[in-house]
This record gives sequence, C-alpha cells and structure tokens, in this order.
Amino acid sequence: MYGILLKLQDLILTFEKEFTKRKREKNIVDFSDVEHFALDILLNASEVAKKYQNKFEEIAIDEYQDSNLVQEYILTAISRNNNIFMVGDVKQSIYKFRQAMPELFLNKYETYQKKETREPEEDLKIQLFKNFRSKQKILQFTNLIFEDIMSKTLGDIHYNEEEFLNLGANYPEIEQNEKIEIHVIDSVAMEESEEATESVEEREELQEEENIADVELEAKLVANKIQKLIENKFQVWDKKQETYRDIRV
Repeated sequence: MYGILLKLQDLILTFEKEFTKRKREKNIVDFSDVEHFALDILLNASEVAKKYQNKFEEIAIDEYQDSNLVQEYILTAISRNNNIFMVGDVKQSIYKFRQAMPELFLNKYETYQKKETREPEEDLKIQLFKNFRSKQKILQFTNLIFEDIMSKTLGDIHYNEEEFLNLGANYPEIEQNEKIEIHVIDSVAMEESEEATESVEEREELQEEENIADVELEAKLVANKIQKLIENKFQVWDKKQETYRDIRV
C-alpha cells in the first residue's frame, strides 16, 4: 500500500496548504490553529514559556485520558515538571476520533509509583477507586461485566481486582431482596413483529417506533420505568432519617 499512502499523503498536504491559504485570506483561525500557534510560541520563544512557568503554581488537568499530543506539549512547556496534577480514567476515553491519545495516560499510570513504593524523586500515582454514586450490588455487577470484557487489547487496561470499583458511600440498609435489572431493546425483533402484524394501525405504530433513534428508545424505556416506580410508591419518607428510603428495587 506504499504507493497509495504516498498519494494520500500528497493529497492531505495539498489540502492543508490550500485550507490554510483560504483561512488567511478571510483572516480566520479554527480551534486547531489556536493550539498549534500556542505551541509554536512556547517552543520557539523560551521567554514566553518561562513567564508562564513562573506564573502557575499548580496545573490541574481533568479528563486527562482524552488529551492529545499537542495539548501535552503545551502543558509540559508551561510546567516546572513537578507541578502538574492529572486526573483521568482510561475506561472513559471517547475522543480518539479527534486525536486523543489514551497512551499518554496509560504511560504515566504504568510508570508512576504508589506512595507506599515511591522513591522521593519518582512521580506519584494516587488511585481513586472508591465510588460514591452507586450501591454495593451495582458495583459488584459492574465489576463482573467489565472483568469479562475489558483487557489490554479491548479497553487498553486489564480490568481485575486492582481496578475494581469499591463502595465509598454509606447507604442505609434496605430490604435484602434488592436486585439488579438488565433491560435489552431488540430492534431486530421489533422489525420482525412489524412484518407479522396484520393491523394497519399497529403496523403504522411500529413503523413510527422503528424510526426513533436508539438513544430515544433507551430514554423512553428509562422514563417508563421511572413512571412505574413512582406509581408503585417505591420510596417512603423516613421521619427519623428525614429522607426518602427505598422499600423495594
């Protein structure tokens, strides 16, 4: 494929040159331009980088798993090499399509050291595995699913007990019959049921349902579930705790 890739390279470079020319003619820049202009200034004007190094005491980066290489160079250029704090979760990386590099996160995750084993000159890794949003059974089920489907080749990380989400919140005790539910929307079955339907009204209704995007179907299912829970009075007011308490799940 070498010859094809060479032609593709020439096409991309030609497009980039013409695109840049058109933007200059209109005196406009896009977000990518701003990033690259900033990087160019920081790398080629050391006094500017030094100014920002002295200005920022600490640099905090959220959603670090979705950083790209340009952003990495910018932040490194204005840091003092020991004042960057990054927070991320490679399992939540969703921006590879716009050049995000989860490898930046993974490299640090695998080389930084925990407090117990860290030498004074080494970078520190703090693992945040306590979950304060969900109850124990939700976390157990989540860990069960991801342990089976996530690996270094699928998900960029080996999901084992060291990566498990652990209960962090102190939820009040509820009935022991608490259970986890899975709801599956089978769009194929919906199409087959439409073909087998003789009623014109039902067929039109199914056709309308089929045209709804999957995300809307999911939202409709969740809304119906919430409505039924409310109708069945799934919570009661606990006077002692002054809060709502689940009576069933």
